[in-house]
Amino acid sequence: MDIMKQKRYRTYGWWAIGLSLILALLGLGWNMYVKYTTPVTKYVVEAGDFELQIPKLGITSTTISLAWNPVNDDRLAGYDIYVNQEKVKEIRPSAKGVSIIPRIELKGLESDTVYLVQVKAVDDRGATLSDSSKVPVKTLPKEPRLEATAYGAVGDGITDNTLALQKAIRDTPAGGILHLSKGVYRTGTLFLHSYMTLELDEDAVLMAVNDSAAFVKPNYVVTGGTPYLGLLQLEGDEQGPIENVVIRGGTIDGYGWKEDLLQEENTLEADAVTQDVLDHTGLLSKSEVQAAMRRGASYEKGNSTRSSLVVIHHGKDIFLKNTVLKNASAHMVEATQVDQLSIQEVRMEGRHSGDGLHWDGVGLLTQNLVMERMQQGIVVLAGHPVGSSVTELWNAYNLQIRHSRVGIAFANTGNTWIQHMYLQGLTMEDVLLAMRVRETTTIGGGIRDIVVRDTQLRGIAQQIDIGNKRNSPTEWIHTTVEPLN
Repeated sequence: MDIMKQKRYRTYGWWAIGLSLILALLGLGWNMYVKYTTPVTKYVVEAGDFELQIPKLGITSTTISLAWNPVNDDRLAGYDIYVNQEKVKEIRPSAKGVSIIPRIELKGLESDTVYLVQVKAVDDRGATLSDSSKVPVKTLPKEPRLEATAYGAVGDGITDNTLALQKAIRDTPAGGILHLSKGVYRTGTLFLHSYMTLELDEDAVLMAVNDSAAFVKPNYVVTGGTPYLGLLQLEGDEQGPIENVVIRGGTIDGYGWKEDLLQEENTLEADAVTQDVLDHTGLLSKSEVQAAMRRGASYEKGNSTRSSLVVIHHGKDIFLKNTVLKNASAHMVEATQVDQLSIQEVRMEGRHSGDGLHWDGVGLLTQNLVMERMQQGIVVLAGHPVGSSVTELWNAYNLQIRHSRVGIAFANTGNTWIQHMYLQGLTMEDVLLAMRVRETTTIGGGIRDIVVRDTQLRGIAQQIDIGNKRNSPTEWIHTTVEPLN
């Protein structure tokens, strides 16, 4: 009898152990389920009167960028910014009549931390007119950071750093930062890759070497297009676009010319750079044209194929921020088939040798962009030869173009569209032609819906030239024009 009881008790004991293991496993499974299905924060988005947006590249380990559409209310005096329910910043116009940019960057935040952010539109007494949605945003973990000098880069203004910098770029991991400290780093073409940041200190300069061979396209055929790459080359391929690239800080210098090329005559058409002028003032530009002529090109052909500073082809989510672009051999930025290009707090200093920005694609944001001494400030394109059938959605805030021939140019070909452009706070000074429109009128194509608001045009010879187009595609709202004396 005792033996039977012992067996029974042992059986119960094993059942109890088995049941305990099952319950433990169930508990572990439930904990894992809760961990991986519950949001990373207890916060949830709360709807408001207007939507608060977080740009794709607007989050780093220490910053969060916020954007929203302007509130349409005559009583609007500014915006108050709230973080974790506390007001941390006020946005007000710097002077009467100055536009308010509906964007802000929150700085000095902790990495890998959730913040609840909100914007409130207020009147001149500080009373709330409307609230944005409340949005929880988590900063990124601290990014991997590489130093260019650790790869042998020397900022002495003499050494050619192309190989060292390109190796450092290849070793920069996804989400990583390649950092250039104070100095002048000479280089040929550098190929950036997706999901990286190139960061320059304020006193760091990336400067082109004075050798056209450092910028020639591999396997270039003389009969086709420009033979030259950019100083910074961002290139997508058949596998997909190059994406999530940030270029910020410092100065990027194309070493194109010794001095300004502007002639005394006030003419809209660009003066051809004569061979004598090139020989006298050209640096890298002279090297490039002479090399093209040695390959059999005429002087005119060689002069039309000079290199640009930043070239982006087939890109997505590209961000230029807090940098100076200067002295390009030809243009500052060429962006073809690029979606979601952001240029913020950037200064472009030309020598009247080329244009500031060529762009086609979907989604361009320019904020506090300053352009000086350009042939044309911004050229918006659609159709041949760039390939985009629709170029749309440019939002510009506080764009300034000075001492240039043409401010903004729009041009399409075939049955393509340029549309939905919104420019607020535009300032042009000493510009011969503020806007040029060149439309190819075909069925299913054209240029339309350009809104320019709160604009100051000072020293302007002509406000707009629409060519053969019957009606202007541009609506000018609150525009002040001071003609050229």
